[in-house]
Amino acid sequence: MTTTSNSDFAAREALRLLGPDPENWVPDRPGIDRNVTIIGGIGSGSTFVFALRRAGIGRVTEIDAADDEAHAGVWLTRARMRTLRTPKHLPGPELGIPELSFQAWYEARHGAAAYAEIDPIGRVTWAEYLSWYRHFLGIQVRYRTKLVRIEPVAGFFRLHLEVNGVPQVETTRKIIFANGVAGTGGPYIPPILADLPRTLYAHTADAIDFEALRGKTVAVLGAAASAFDAAGVALESGAKAVHLFVRRSAIASLSVLRVRDYPGAYDNYPQLPDAARWFQARVLTLNPLLHKTSCKKHVACFCGEAPGKAASPQTKVA
Repeated sequence: MTTTSNSDFAAREALRLLGPDPENWVPDRPGIDRNVTIIGGIGSGSTFVFALRRAGIGRVTEIDAADDEAHAGVWLTRARMRTLRTPKHLPGPELGIPELSFQAWYEARHGAAAYAEIDPIGRVTWAEYLSWYRHFLGIQVRYRTKLVRIEPVAGFFRLHLEVNGVPQVETTRKIIFANGVAGTGGPYIPPILADLPRTLYAHTADAIDFEALRGKTVAVLGAAASAFDAAGVALESGAKAVHLFVRRSAIASLSVLRVRDYPGAYDNYPQLPDAARWFQARVLTLNPLLHKTSCKKHVACFCGEAPGKAASPQTKVA
């Protein structure tokens, strides 16, 4: 666990100058336990907690099914790359407060010269920063709290939870899903593998014993990021050989996210029509070379920069 120290002086001073958090202005409603429930206890979830707090929205809770901080999210569990895939200069959880940024945190501990030398950020270092962010800001995550079912009710949601394995029901006005890849429906195992002994295969979301692969030939189905990460760790752990199998005619060499790492894209993305976001998420994933041009086109059209006419949220984009 990361604790505050003199290295946090600038961050503490920034919060002091920012002033106290506004009081909760959202009126209570009988029978409603929470204003907002955030699913996921890592970076994005904690950022939402801080943002809502600064907006004067109280009665916010953040839950995570993991046993504790060390087992929540991907950074210290199933993520196996040594560094992040995103550039270090992108805005992060600091919400416009420079003293809360990764750069400020890192330089306060290692110096500006050390920060200048790293690119990209180390995965474990990023996890340490996120831990500091939560503890420094006093963000409480309710671990061992699993969301089982969402029951829509008139004007709110009834959440069916398991808290320490015990069923529990809470009500909330709004829900924010910040559970990353865990929220995409769960690991997919091809049916053709269903009859194999479970000891013969694993999903990259599993806690894989790579040392058990020493001297063996390993097959990896897929050739995206987690596939290459797993293949690399298997070889580093002594696997005799690793073969990657992929349905594409060529390996994708361009991340569909990398082309959106400029302000015009990530600042305006939430305002894009659903059709545009779905097009980018689904169609362009299969055609990454088209992504950069299409992404800029959609953002420009939505912002009213298309030649000849101003666009609106209903502008056709596909």
